[in-house]
Amino acid sequence: MHPTTTSAPADAGARSLVSLLGAQRAAIVEFLRRHGDATVADLAAHLDISEVAVRRHLGVLTEEELVDAETVAASRGRPVARYRLTRAATRLFPHRYDRFANEVLDFLDAQHGRDGLLAFLRWRVEREAEGLQEAVTAEDLHTRLEQLADALSAAGFEASVDEDGESFSLVQDHCAIYDVARDHPEVCAYEAATFAKVLGEDVQLSRRETLAGGGTACVCTVRRRPGAQEQDPSGHREGEQHPEGVTPTPARSGNEPR
Repeated sequence: MHPTTTSAPADAGARSLVSLLGAQRAAIVEFLRRHGDATVADLAAHLDISEVAVRRHLGVLTEEELVDAETVAASRGRPVARYRLTRAATRLFPHRYDRFANEVLDFLDAQHGRDGLLAFLRWRVEREAEGLQEAVTAEDLHTRLEQLADALSAAGFEASVDEDGESFSLVQDHCAIYDVARDHPEVCAYEAATFAKVLGEDVQLSRRETLAGGGTACVCTVRRRPGAQEQDPSGHREGEQHPEGVTPTPARSGNEPR
């Protein structure tokens, strides 16, 4: 069983990101976070600055798509604009998904043993592969890899493809699940298995290094299997691709899928 990772307090993480906005804009964001919405007059009173200054800060936050406004009827006088944070503003605040995911994997390991943990990871390979199949459709291997890299980048993994003679390198410069992969390196091996399944049975894939394992990037070497032919894009994933077909990172060989 892996130890539970202790993360920094959420409020500390939130302050560190929100503070990048500047003191007064950060105060506006924190106020809206706690109170839901507010008028210009509310914010001016809270910050002890002029309404003109508040409107200037709100203008910047609106341009950054962090704040929007809704005009509502007032009890007396003209309608008034009430400002609130947008969904995009949630990126300013920390999420605890990594801790939750680690706890789920720890529970599976503790309650169902390693077989239970690996059964979940095998299920995840199928689920992730299904989600990528619509994006990876080309006959040409290089184009398939570019399509996969684009899909991974859209998911936050900053992926690219390098060509080296007869082989390719699929490089991920960012790991969106770094904390989980660091504590559960099995995840890295099964992620590679997902890539192999999506790319097709004519492909041989090996994992050279991972960010979670101390590397500078997550790198997979990809080449066509000897004697393999280009496959029809509508069926290049028909064959079953098992995690056992993926060569794990050497430093992680003790955690390879079984």
